[in-house]
Amino acid sequence: MPMALRKILRLFTILFLILVGSILVLLVFAVVPIDRNMDRSPMLAAMLKAMDTLQRPVESREGYKIGFAKVNLTPSHPTATAGYAKRMGKRYESVYDSIYVRSMVIDNGVRRVAIVSADLLIIPPTVAVLLEKQLPRIGFTLDNTYLGASHSHNSVGGWGKGAMGFLYGSYDDSIVYFIAEKIIESIKLAAANGLPATLKAGELPLTNTVSNRLIDGGPVDSLLRVIEVKRSDSSKLLLMSFTAHATCLSSRDLSLSRDYPGKLVDLIEQEGYTFAMFMAGAVGSHKGSAPEGGRACSDWMATEISQGFLRQRSALVPIDDSVLMMHRIPLLLTAPQAKLSMNWRIRPWLFNLAFGDYPEYLTVLRLGNLAMVGTPCDFSGEFNPSLDSLAAKHGMRAMITSFNGGYIGYVTPDKYYDEDHYETQLMNWYGPGNGGYINRCIEQLIVKVSD
Repeated sequence: MPMALRKILRLFTILFLILVGSILVLLVFAVVPIDRNMDRSPMLAAMLKAMDTLQRPVESREGYKIGFAKVNLTPSHPTATAGYAKRMGKRYESVYDSIYVRSMVIDNGVRRVAIVSADLLIIPPTVAVLLEKQLPRIGFTLDNTYLGASHSHNSVGGWGKGAMGFLYGSYDDSIVYFIAEKIIESIKLAAANGLPATLKAGELPLTNTVSNRLIDGGPVDSLLRVIEVKRSDSSKLLLMSFTAHATCLSSRDLSLSRDYPGKLVDLIEQEGYTFAMFMAGAVGSHKGSAPEGGRACSDWMATEISQGFLRQRSALVPIDDSVLMMHRIPLLLTAPQAKLSMNWRIRPWLFNLAFGDYPEYLTVLRLGNLAMVGTPCDFSGEFNPSLDSLAAKHGMRAMITSFNGGYIGYVTPDKYYDEDHYETQLMNWYGPGNGGYINRCIEQLIVKVSD
Protein backbone atom coordinates (compact mmCIF):
# COMPACT_ATOMS: atom_id res chain seq x y z
CA MET A 1 0.00 0.00 0.00
CA PRO A 2 1.46 3.37 -0.99
CA MET A 3 2.60 5.59 1.87
CA ALA A 4 0.22 8.42 0.86
CA LEU A 5 -2.80 6.09 0.95
CA ARG A 6 -1.78 4.75 4.39
CA LYS A 7 -1.61 8.33 5.71
CA ILE A 8 -5.07 9.11 4.33
CA LEU A 9 -6.53 5.95 5.88
CA ARG A 10 -4.89 6.74 9.21
CA LEU A 11 -6.32 10.27 9.12
CA PHE A 12 -9.82 8.99 8.37
CA THR A 13 -9.52 6.41 11.17
CA ILE A 14 -8.52 9.12 13.65
CA LEU A 15 -11.37 11.39 12.54
CA PHE A 16 -13.86 8.52 12.79
CA LEU A 17 -12.71 7.68 16.32
CA ILE A 18 -12.96 11.33 17.31
CA LEU A 19 -16.51 11.47 15.92
CA VAL A 20 -17.56 8.29 17.72
CA GLY A 21 -15.93 9.48 20.93
CA SER A 22 -17.69 12.85 20.68
CA ILE A 23 -21.06 11.16 20.20
CA LEU A 24 -20.45 8.91 23.20
CA VAL A 25 -19.44 11.89 25.36
CA LEU A 26 -22.52 13.79 24.20
CA LEU A 27 -24.74 10.84 25.09
CA VAL A 28 -23.19 10.54 28.53
CA PHE A 29 -23.69 14.22 29.32
CA ALA A 30 -26.95 14.84 27.45
CA VAL A 31 -29.05 11.68 27.80
CA VAL A 32 -30.32 9.95 30.96
CA PRO A 33 -33.06 7.41 31.80
CA ILE A 34 -36.59 8.69 32.44
CA ASP A 35 -37.32 9.02 36.13
CA ARG A 36 -40.46 6.95 36.67
CA ASN A 37 -40.46 7.29 40.45
CA MET A 38 -40.59 11.05 40.82
CA ASP A 39 -42.27 12.20 44.03
CA ARG A 40 -44.44 15.25 43.37
CA SER A 41 -46.12 15.26 46.78
CA PRO A 42 -43.95 18.08 48.25
CA MET A 43 -44.56 20.17 45.15
CA LEU A 44 -48.30 19.52 45.28
CA ALA A 45 -48.38 20.43 48.96
CA ALA A 46 -46.69 23.74 48.15
CA MET A 47 -49.20 24.44 45.36
CA LEU A 48 -52.16 23.68 47.62
CA LYS A 49 -50.72 25.91 50.34
CA ALA A 50 -50.35 28.77 47.86
CA MET A 51 -53.97 28.33 46.78
CA ASP A 52 -55.11 28.51 50.40
CA THR A 53 -54.03 32.17 50.43
CA LEU A 54 -56.19 33.18 47.46
CA GLN A 55 -58.55 36.04 48.12
CA ARG A 56 -62.16 35.00 48.60
CA PRO A 57 -64.67 36.04 45.91
CA VAL A 58 -66.64 39.21 46.59
CA GLU A 59 -69.88 40.10 44.84
CA SER A 60 -70.56 43.63 43.68
CA ARG A 61 -73.97 45.32 43.78
CA GLU A 62 -73.27 47.25 40.60
CA GLY A 63 -73.55 44.36 38.17
CA TYR A 64 -71.31 43.94 35.14
CA LYS A 65 -70.16 46.41 32.55
CA ILE A 66 -68.61 44.80 29.49
CA GLY A 67 -66.70 46.24 26.56
CA PHE A 68 -65.31 44.50 23.50
CA ALA A 69 -62.90 45.05 20.62
CA LYS A 70 -61.13 43.27 17.82
CA VAL A 71 -57.85 44.45 16.30
CA ASN A 72 -56.33 43.19 13.07
CA LEU A 73 -53.21 41.13 13.74
CA THR A 74 -52.28 40.51 10.10
CA PRO A 75 -48.64 41.49 9.48
CA SER A 76 -47.83 44.01 6.75
CA HIS A 77 -45.55 41.47 5.05
CA PRO A 78 -45.30 37.66 4.94
CA THR A 79 -43.75 36.10 8.02
CA ALA A 80 -42.82 32.61 9.09
CA THR A 81 -45.71 30.33 10.02
CA ALA A 82 -46.21 28.40 13.26
CA GLY A 83 -48.11 25.17 13.65
CA TYR A 84 -46.33 22.41 11.77
CA ALA A 85 -42.68 21.61 12.39
CA LYS A 86 -42.27 20.10 8.92
CA ARG A 87 -42.74 23.57 7.41
CA MET A 88 -39.50 24.61 9.11
CA GLY A 89 -40.77 28.17 9.46
CA LYS A 90 -41.65 28.75 5.81
CA ARG A 91 -43.28 32.11 5.16
CA TYR A 92 -46.94 32.27 4.27
CA GLU A 93 -47.56 32.93 0.58
CA SER A 94 -51.03 34.46 0.75
CA VAL A 95 -53.67 35.69 3.19
CA TYR A 96 -56.78 33.53 3.08
CA ASP A 97 -58.41 35.37 5.96
CA SER A 98 -57.00 38.05 8.25
CA ILE A 99 -56.10 37.18 11.83
CA TYR A 100 -57.23 39.21 14.87
CA VAL A 101 -56.90 39.82 18.57
CA ARG A 102 -60.31 39.89 20.26
CA SER A 103 -60.93 41.12 23.78
CA MET A 104 -63.68 41.58 26.33
CA VAL A 105 -63.15 43.77 29.37
CA ILE A 106 -65.45 42.97 32.29
CA ASP A 107 -65.90 45.40 35.19
CA ASN A 108 -68.13 44.90 38.24
CA GLY A 109 -67.20 48.15 39.99
CA VAL A 110 -64.79 46.37 42.30
CA ARG A 111 -62.53 44.57 39.84
CA ARG A 112 -61.77 44.69 36.15
CA VAL A 113 -60.59 41.78 34.00
CA ALA A 114 -59.65 41.48 30.33
CA ILE A 115 -60.30 38.24 28.44
CA VAL A 116 -58.10 38.07 25.35
CA SER A 117 -57.88 35.58 22.51
CA ALA A 118 -55.51 35.89 19.56
CA ASP A 119 -55.60 33.99 16.29
CA LEU A 120 -52.24 32.38 17.01
CA LEU A 121 -50.95 28.88 17.65
CA ILE A 122 -50.36 29.87 21.29
CA ILE A 123 -49.83 33.05 23.25
CA PRO A 124 -46.03 32.93 23.00
CA PRO A 125 -44.04 33.05 26.25
CA THR A 126 -41.91 35.81 24.72
CA VAL A 127 -45.06 37.90 24.24
CA ALA A 128 -46.25 37.20 27.79
CA VAL A 129 -42.92 38.41 29.18
CA LEU A 130 -43.27 41.64 27.20
CA LEU A 131 -46.92 42.08 28.23
CA GLU A 132 -45.92 41.84 31.87
CA LYS A 133 -43.78 44.94 31.32
CA GLN A 134 -46.13 46.83 29.01
CA LEU A 135 -49.67 46.22 30.30
CA PRO A 136 -49.37 48.56 33.34
CA ARG A 137 -49.26 51.57 31.04
CA ILE A 138 -52.96 51.00 30.25
CA GLY A 139 -53.92 50.07 33.80
CA PHE A 140 -53.78 46.27 33.45
CA THR A 141 -51.40 43.51 34.48
CA LEU A 142 -51.13 39.81 33.75
CA ASP A 143 -52.92 39.31 37.07
CA ASN A 144 -56.13 40.64 35.54
CA THR A 145 -55.61 39.64 31.90
CA TYR A 146 -56.86 36.18 30.98
CA LEU A 147 -54.99 35.04 27.86
CA GLY A 148 -55.87 32.42 25.27
CA ALA A 149 -55.48 31.59 21.59
CA SER A 150 -57.57 30.10 18.81
CA HIS A 151 -54.73 27.62 18.15
CA SER A 152 -54.70 28.09 14.39
CA HIS A 153 -51.82 26.15 12.84
CA ASN A 154 -51.69 28.60 9.92
CA SER A 155 -50.81 31.74 11.82
CA VAL A 156 -47.75 33.87 12.50
CA GLY A 157 -44.45 32.43 13.69
CA GLY A 158 -41.11 34.06 14.41
CA TRP A 159 -41.85 34.54 18.12
CA GLY A 160 -39.88 31.61 19.54
CA LYS A 161 -36.22 31.27 20.43
CA GLY A 162 -33.96 28.21 20.29
CA ALA A 163 -35.64 25.12 18.86
CA MET A 164 -38.94 27.00 18.52
CA GLY A 165 -37.18 29.45 16.20
CA PHE A 166 -35.82 26.56 14.16
CA LEU A 167 -39.29 25.01 13.80
CA TYR A 168 -41.49 28.10 13.56
CA GLY A 169 -39.21 30.70 12.03
CA SER A 170 -36.17 32.53 13.33
CA TYR A 171 -36.88 34.75 16.29
CA ASP A 172 -37.91 38.26 15.25
CA ASP A 173 -38.15 40.83 18.02
CA SER A 174 -40.39 43.04 15.89
CA ILE A 175 -43.03 40.27 15.66
CA VAL A 176 -43.10 39.86 19.43
CA TYR A 177 -43.55 43.61 19.92
CA PHE A 178 -46.18 43.69 17.16
CA ILE A 179 -48.27 40.94 18.80
CA ALA A 180 -47.96 42.51 22.25
CA GLU A 181 -48.95 45.95 20.99
CA LYS A 182 -52.03 44.60 19.21
CA ILE A 183 -53.11 42.80 22.38
CA ILE A 184 -52.67 45.99 24.38
CA GLU A 185 -54.58 48.00 21.76
CA SER A 186 -57.52 45.57 21.84
CA ILE A 187 -57.72 45.69 25.66
CA LYS A 188 -57.56 49.48 25.67
CA LEU A 189 -60.36 49.76 23.10
CA ALA A 190 -62.54 47.23 24.94
CA ALA A 191 -62.02 49.03 28.25
CA ALA A 192 -63.24 52.26 26.70
CA ASN A 193 -66.70 51.07 25.55
CA GLY A 194 -68.06 49.17 28.55
CA LEU A 195 -71.83 49.14 29.07
CA PRO A 196 -74.12 47.44 31.61
CA ALA A 197 -74.66 43.84 30.62
CA THR A 198 -76.33 40.58 31.57
CA LEU A 199 -74.74 37.20 31.04
CA LYS A 200 -75.73 33.63 30.33
CA ALA A 201 -73.51 30.55 30.22
CA GLY A 202 -73.77 26.90 29.36
CA GLU A 203 -72.25 23.74 27.94
CA LEU A 204 -73.92 22.57 24.75
CA PRO A 205 -73.32 19.01 23.44
CA LEU A 206 -72.10 18.73 19.85
CA THR A 207 -72.22 15.08 18.88
CA ASN A 208 -70.09 13.76 16.00
CA THR A 209 -68.04 16.97 15.81
CA VAL A 210 -64.92 15.96 17.73
CA SER A 211 -63.01 12.71 18.20
CA ASN A 212 -60.07 11.36 20.19
CA ARG A 213 -56.88 11.45 18.15
CA LEU A 214 -54.73 9.77 20.81
CA ILE A 215 -56.86 6.65 21.35
CA ASP A 216 -59.01 5.45 18.47
CA GLY A 217 -62.59 5.59 19.71
CA GLY A 218 -61.45 7.00 23.03
CA PRO A 219 -63.49 9.35 25.23
CA VAL A 220 -63.99 12.98 24.26
CA ASP A 221 -65.34 16.22 25.64
CA SER A 222 -67.83 17.30 22.98
CA LEU A 223 -69.26 20.27 24.88
CA LEU A 224 -69.26 23.74 23.37
CA ARG A 225 -68.71 26.08 26.31
CA VAL A 226 -70.35 29.46 25.91
CA ILE A 227 -70.71 32.85 27.56
CA GLU A 228 -73.40 35.06 26.01
CA VAL A 229 -73.50 38.78 26.79
CA LYS A 230 -76.39 41.18 26.20
CA ARG A 231 -75.53 44.83 26.71
CA SER A 232 -77.79 47.77 27.47
CA ASP A 233 -77.48 49.03 23.86
CA SER A 234 -78.93 45.70 22.61
CA SER A 235 -75.57 44.54 21.28
CA LYS A 236 -74.90 40.81 21.76
CA LEU A 237 -71.50 39.26 22.38
CA LEU A 238 -70.46 35.63 22.45
CA LEU A 239 -67.40 33.82 23.80
CA MET A 240 -67.00 30.20 22.70
CA SER A 241 -64.52 27.51 23.69
CA PHE A 242 -64.22 24.07 22.12
CA THR A 243 -61.84 21.10 22.29
CA ALA A 244 -61.17 20.30 18.63
CA HIS A 245 -57.73 21.22 17.32
CA ALA A 246 -57.70 23.89 14.61
CA THR A 247 -55.84 21.70 12.15
CA CYS A 248 -58.16 21.61 9.15
CA LEU A 249 -55.46 23.12 6.97
CA SER A 250 -52.47 20.92 6.21
CA SER A 251 -48.77 21.70 6.43
CA ARG A 252 -48.74 22.09 2.66
CA ASP A 253 -51.13 25.04 2.85
CA LEU A 254 -48.98 28.16 3.14
CA SER A 255 -51.78 30.68 3.53
CA LEU A 256 -52.34 32.81 6.61
CA SER A 257 -55.64 31.74 8.12
CA ARG A 258 -57.70 31.50 11.33
CA ASP A 259 -58.77 27.96 10.32
CA TYR A 260 -62.24 26.83 11.49
CA PRO A 261 -62.42 29.17 14.55
CA GLY A 262 -62.27 32.16 12.21
CA LYS A 263 -65.05 30.87 10.02
CA LEU A 264 -67.06 30.06 13.16
CA VAL A 265 -66.96 33.57 14.63
CA ASP A 266 -67.83 34.99 11.21
CA LEU A 267 -70.93 32.77 10.99
CA ILE A 268 -72.01 33.73 14.50
CA GLU A 269 -71.66 37.42 13.69
CA GLN A 270 -73.82 36.87 10.61
CA GLU A 271 -76.55 35.50 12.90
CA GLY A 272 -77.16 38.76 14.77
CA TYR A 273 -74.25 38.81 17.22
CA THR A 274 -72.30 42.05 17.26
CA PHE A 275 -69.09 40.35 18.32
CA ALA A 276 -67.87 36.78 18.78
CA MET A 277 -64.59 35.34 19.99
CA PHE A 278 -63.13 31.84 20.28
CA MET A 279 -60.67 30.32 22.73
CA ALA A 280 -59.13 26.89 22.29
CA GLY A 281 -60.36 24.67 25.08
CA ALA A 282 -58.77 21.47 26.37
CA VAL A 283 -57.58 20.50 22.90
CA GLY A 284 -55.11 17.80 23.94
CA SER A 285 -56.04 14.41 22.42
CA HIS A 286 -58.94 16.00 20.47
CA LYS A 287 -59.45 16.64 16.76
CA GLY A 288 -62.33 17.70 14.57
CA SER A 289 -64.42 15.00 12.92
CA ALA A 290 -64.89 16.63 9.53
CA PRO A 291 -65.20 14.09 6.70
CA GLU A 292 -62.44 15.79 4.69
CA GLY A 293 -59.60 18.24 5.24
CA GLY A 294 -58.67 21.67 3.94
CA ARG A 295 -61.17 24.48 3.40
CA ALA A 296 -64.03 21.98 3.34
CA CYS A 297 -63.05 20.95 6.87
CA SER A 298 -63.01 24.57 8.09
CA ASP A 299 -66.44 25.17 6.59
CA TRP A 300 -67.88 21.91 7.96
CA MET A 301 -66.57 22.43 11.49
CA ALA A 302 -67.72 26.05 11.64
CA THR A 303 -71.15 25.19 10.27
CA GLU A 304 -71.68 22.23 12.61
CA ILE A 305 -70.63 24.21 15.68
CA SER A 306 -72.58 27.37 14.81
CA GLN A 307 -75.76 25.47 13.96
CA GLY A 308 -75.39 23.36 17.09
CA PHE A 309 -75.13 26.53 19.14
CA LEU A 310 -78.08 28.23 17.45
CA ARG A 311 -80.28 25.17 18.00
CA GLN A 312 -79.46 24.96 21.69
CA ARG A 313 -78.84 28.52 22.85
CA SER A 314 -82.16 28.58 24.67
CA ALA A 315 -80.53 26.18 27.15
CA LEU A 316 -78.07 28.82 28.34
CA VAL A 317 -78.57 29.75 31.99
CA PRO A 318 -78.37 33.31 33.40
CA ILE A 319 -75.41 34.27 35.56
CA ASP A 320 -77.32 35.96 38.36
CA ASP A 321 -74.56 37.25 40.63
CA SER A 322 -71.79 39.70 39.77
CA VAL A 323 -68.75 38.00 41.28
CA LEU A 324 -65.55 38.80 39.38
CA MET A 325 -62.10 37.67 40.43
CA MET A 326 -58.90 36.47 38.80
CA HIS A 327 -55.72 34.87 40.11
CA ARG A 328 -52.45 33.89 38.46
CA ILE A 329 -50.68 31.14 40.39
CA PRO A 330 -47.03 30.19 39.68
CA LEU A 331 -47.01 26.57 38.51
CA LEU A 332 -44.33 24.49 40.19
CA LEU A 333 -42.84 21.90 37.86
CA THR A 334 -40.24 19.18 38.03
CA ALA A 335 -37.17 19.34 35.83
CA PRO A 336 -38.22 18.61 32.22
CA GLN A 337 -38.07 15.05 30.94
CA ALA A 338 -38.38 15.42 27.17
CA LYS A 339 -38.27 11.94 25.65
CA LEU A 340 -35.80 10.61 23.11
CA SER A 341 -37.35 7.15 23.30
CA MET A 342 -39.67 5.17 25.54
CA ASN A 343 -37.19 5.12 28.42
CA TRP A 344 -34.62 7.81 27.66
CA ARG A 345 -34.74 11.60 27.90
CA ILE A 346 -32.48 14.56 27.28
CA ARG A 347 -31.07 16.30 30.30
CA PRO A 348 -32.91 19.41 31.56
CA TRP A 349 -30.07 21.81 30.73
CA LEU A 350 -30.20 20.76 27.08
CA PHE A 351 -33.99 21.04 26.96
CA ASN A 352 -33.90 24.54 28.45
CA LEU A 353 -31.16 25.52 26.02
CA ALA A 354 -33.35 24.39 23.13
CA PHE A 355 -36.76 25.70 24.29
CA GLY A 356 -36.00 28.39 26.86
CA ASP A 357 -36.84 28.52 30.54
CA TYR A 358 -39.89 30.70 31.22
CA PRO A 359 -42.08 31.05 34.31
CA GLU A 360 -45.31 29.08 34.03
CA TYR A 361 -48.67 29.84 35.62
CA LEU A 362 -52.19 28.56 36.04
CA THR A 363 -54.79 31.31 35.67
CA VAL A 364 -58.28 31.22 37.09
CA LEU A 365 -61.13 33.63 36.44
CA ARG A 366 -64.40 33.45 38.29
CA LEU A 367 -67.28 35.12 36.50
CA GLY A 368 -70.46 34.60 38.46
CA ASN A 369 -70.73 30.85 38.93
CA LEU A 370 -68.33 30.09 36.07
CA ALA A 371 -64.69 29.16 36.74
CA MET A 372 -62.41 29.63 33.74
CA VAL A 373 -59.00 28.01 34.16
CA GLY A 374 -56.15 28.86 31.78
CA THR A 375 -53.35 26.34 31.25
CA PRO A 376 -49.87 26.70 29.67
CA CYS A 377 -50.19 23.62 27.48
CA ASP A 378 -52.29 21.47 25.20
CA PHE A 379 -54.44 20.27 28.11
CA SER A 380 -56.28 17.03 27.42
CA GLY A 381 -60.04 17.21 27.10
CA GLU A 382 -60.23 13.77 28.72
CA PHE A 383 -59.83 15.51 32.09
CA ASN A 384 -62.89 17.69 31.55
CA PRO A 385 -65.76 15.40 32.62
CA SER A 386 -64.34 14.94 36.11
CA LEU A 387 -63.61 18.67 36.39
CA ASP A 388 -67.18 19.45 35.30
CA SER A 389 -68.49 17.06 37.94
CA LEU A 390 -66.34 18.63 40.65
CA ALA A 391 -67.44 22.14 39.67
CA ALA A 392 -71.11 21.10 39.71
CA LYS A 393 -70.75 19.79 43.28
CA HIS A 394 -69.75 23.31 44.28
CA GLY A 395 -72.53 25.00 42.33
CA MET A 396 -70.15 26.04 39.56
CA ARG A 397 -69.45 25.54 35.88
CA ALA A 398 -65.95 24.94 34.49
CA MET A 399 -64.29 26.12 31.31
CA ILE A 400 -60.68 24.96 30.79
CA THR A 401 -58.66 26.79 28.14
CA SER A 402 -55.16 26.26 26.80
CA PHE A 403 -52.21 28.51 25.85
CA ASN A 404 -52.32 31.15 28.59
CA GLY A 405 -48.92 32.66 27.84
CA GLY A 406 -46.64 29.78 28.76
CA TYR A 407 -46.04 26.40 27.16
CA ILE A 408 -45.08 23.04 28.70
CA GLY A 409 -46.11 20.68 25.89
CA TYR A 410 -49.01 18.23 26.14
CA VAL A 411 -50.62 17.31 29.45
CA THR A 412 -52.45 14.01 29.07
CA PRO A 413 -53.82 11.36 31.47
CA ASP A 414 -50.97 9.41 33.03
CA LYS A 415 -52.30 6.06 31.82
CA TYR A 416 -51.26 7.08 28.29
CA TYR A 417 -47.68 8.03 29.15
CA ASP A 418 -46.17 5.09 27.20
CA GLU A 419 -48.65 5.29 24.33
CA ASP A 420 -46.85 5.43 20.97
CA HIS A 421 -48.18 8.80 19.82
CA TYR A 422 -46.85 12.26 19.07
CA GLU A 423 -48.64 13.77 22.08
CA THR A 424 -47.30 11.29 24.61
CA GLN A 425 -43.82 10.70 23.23
CA LEU A 426 -42.44 13.78 21.49
CA MET A 427 -44.55 16.38 23.30
CA ASN A 428 -44.94 15.04 26.84
CA TRP A 429 -42.18 17.08 28.47
CA TYR A 430 -42.51 16.66 32.24
CA GLY A 431 -42.49 12.97 32.87
CA PRO A 432 -44.78 10.31 34.36
CA GLY A 433 -47.38 11.68 36.74
CA ASN A 434 -47.43 15.22 35.38
CA GLY A 435 -50.98 14.91 34.04
CA GLY A 436 -52.43 13.83 37.37
CA TYR A 437 -50.46 16.48 39.21
CA ILE A 438 -51.64 19.39 37.07
CA ASN A 439 -55.21 18.09 37.05
CA ARG A 440 -55.10 17.97 40.86
CA CYS A 441 -53.93 21.59 40.95
CA ILE A 442 -56.82 22.61 38.70
CA GLU A 443 -59.29 20.74 40.88
CA GLN A 444 -58.09 22.67 43.90
CA LEU A 445 -58.31 25.97 42.02
CA ILE A 446 -61.94 25.30 41.14
CA VAL A 447 -62.73 24.45 44.76
CA LYS A 448 -60.96 27.52 46.11
CA VAL A 449 -62.67 30.04 43.84
CA SER A 450 -66.03 28.38 44.55
CA ASP A 451 -65.88 29.09 48.30
